[in-house]
Amino acid sequence: MDTRSRKWTNKVWITLVMIAMTLSGIYGLNTIHNMALTGDNSFSLDEQDQSDYIKNTQISLFDKWADQESDKVYYTQANHVSESLLNKIKKESFVKVTMKVKPYDKKMVTTTSTYGTENANYAGGRIEHFHIERDKTEKRNKDGSFKGWDPYDEYSEYIVPQTEYYEFSGDNYTLRDIFPEQLLINDEKNQRLENADIEIFLTKKALTEIENFRKGSIKQITTGIKTIIVVSVIEVIGTILLSILFALQEKRTRFFRGLDRLWWEIILVTAITLLGLAIALCFAIWEYTIEYTQGRITGSTIEMIMTLSYISVPFFIMAFAICIQTTVWRIRQKNLLDSTFCLGYIRKWSRQAKTRRKLEDEAMSFAQKHARDRIRQYRVLRYILTVGTLACIFMGMSGMNIPSPLLFIAAVIFVFLIRYFSKYSDKYAKEQRDLSMLVDQIERISNGELTATTDISQESAYYEYSQKLTNIGQGMEKALETQMKGERMKIDLITNVSHDLKTPLTSIIAYLSLLNESPDMSEEQRAKYIGISLEKAKRLGELINEFFEITRYNLQNITLDKKEFYLYVLLEQVMDSFAAVFKQKGLEWKIEVDDKILIYGDPDRLARVFENLLRNAVSYCYPNSLIEVYGMIDGDNAEILVRNQGKTIPEHQLNNLFEKFYRLDEARSSETGGAGLGLAIAKEIIELHDGTIKAKSQNEYTTFIIRLPRKKEEQ
Repeated sequence: MDTRSRKWTNKVWITLVMIAMTLSGIYGLNTIHNMALTGDNSFSLDEQDQSDYIKNTQISLFDKWADQESDKVYYTQANHVSESLLNKIKKESFVKVTMKVKPYDKKMVTTTSTYGTENANYAGGRIEHFHIERDKTEKRNKDGSFKGWDPYDEYSEYIVPQTEYYEFSGDNYTLRDIFPEQLLINDEKNQRLENADIEIFLTKKALTEIENFRKGSIKQITTGIKTIIVVSVIEVIGTILLSILFALQEKRTRFFRGLDRLWWEIILVTAITLLGLAIALCFAIWEYTIEYTQGRITGSTIEMIMTLSYISVPFFIMAFAICIQTTVWRIRQKNLLDSTFCLGYIRKWSRQAKTRRKLEDEAMSFAQKHARDRIRQYRVLRYILTVGTLACIFMGMSGMNIPSPLLFIAAVIFVFLIRYFSKYSDKYAKEQRDLSMLVDQIERISNGELTATTDISQESAYYEYSQKLTNIGQGMEKALETQMKGERMKIDLITNVSHDLKTPLTSIIAYLSLLNESPDMSEEQRAKYIGISLEKAKRLGELINEFFEITRYNLQNITLDKKEFYLYVLLEQVMDSFAAVFKQKGLEWKIEVDDKILIYGDPDRLARVFENLLRNAVSYCYPNSLIEVYGMIDGDNAEILVRNQGKTIPEHQLNNLFEKFYRLDEARSSETGGAGLGLAIAKEIIELHDGTIKAKSQNEYTTFIIRLPRKKEEQ
């Protein structure tokens, strides 16, 4: 699998794991919601016995009575039973409260109020009696109010609750917490409760319903908690898988690289906060759902809460995954400790101190005497400031009479001075070292080592000068090579020109001398000599024209006039122009070119390329042999082959065929050999078309292979 495939596979797996964690989290929140909606109001696996559950049911029924009698219930215990159970047993339960109320300076009034169904069959059921009595020991005012009772005392740190003036008796004293206080002492009506008798009735059918609901509730809670455990395991496994997948990543996006600027403590606190928010969200859903079952919030409110909770889960997972990715990569890059604020800063300071000492040693090895003295002064000053800082800390810890704030301020100032002088000393040492390296580079270049370089860092003030020196040295070396190559070419040019021009010129002079010295020469012989001289003169003119090509065809001067054309048409025209030459030499020719190849280029320049190749083939082929031209499609390129049969060209000569003025040895003595510019010009034109040209020769066959970009629209 290639790198790109592995990259996308990794991303897909990360996405799938995050989706699985998101769905699992949403399912867990929904489970908690259903537990609170259908189960007991207590979030526990501890099973309550039947008696306790009945008592909680009785409390809840009394709570309903209290809510009926007063618009405010002061306190509701968390272990009250579900609203759905109360609705089921409403016709099988009855609460009766008889209260004796004493208005101030008036006669006692007896009232009776009820909740539930009075006429149900309570035989074989359960009846509980409770009693509330005014504390007889409490002193009262003349009007009948209690002494010390002041509900309007805004300046008191502690207000005595109303229940402190009463005594509650019965099997369940939780009634104290939910009995409406305004029924005990009512200052608005100037009355107090004297005593109250409370009776709570449950039928046998109600007890059965309570028991069944208790068992179902416990089962619901147990199943829900097991589900939550499974969800938690999935989240843990997902976290482990994300860690592994992030560790297998080969690259990080710009966003994650930007997070490397944060201290790892921030990443850790963020991750812990996200976990805390997730747990808090679970408990919030539990509490809000309980309030919904008790009728304290509406259905639209709980729906909005659940929707927002579901939406928040993907963001929690994404943020948590970001924290994991950042942590894993820091572990992978072995810089986790360095990225921490505390330990990382200590490690960084330690390494800086080590580097500082090394720099100082290096600086002192080459710097002048005053530089070494200056570095020693900085070092001694740092030692003094360090001792002063430690002394301030010691005096502060030893309890001396020096004010601690002054010692603290002095220690802070010393620390900043240490950092300042350390930084200045480092800078001075680096500058001295870099200056020495720059001077050394100059000396090496002046001694002829033109490729001399230095290890000066980019942050150094001398880096730019070092790079300029490096560029100057490389430029001088390149210019020297170019000059030497030019000198060699100049020598070759003079040698070639003198030799190539001398040969036909010598022949012309010889034949003209014969004509001049033999006036009685026969007409037939004279015509022969004149014809030979004419051919030699034409050859001389061709050579002169070829030598002018060196100024006409230069890579910087050639301009192209590009257009679309079919390669087959161009090659056929060029081959037709050589028909007479082929016939004169007794050569056969063959062309096979795909007629669908469309080229975008300069047809005139490319025609010159193929003319030079064919001329070269004619010059070096065997008599009565075959010259072949093939053209085919090779991907986005067109490949053209020009092949002729002749002497095999050695490998070391093939590499020089496209050099200017280079000719094979046999061509130098040939009457048809050119100046050695044809293949060089062909190469320049092909490269301007973003193509390539090369030659191979084996088994007495020489082939020139040309590759040109073709028009993709015709593929």
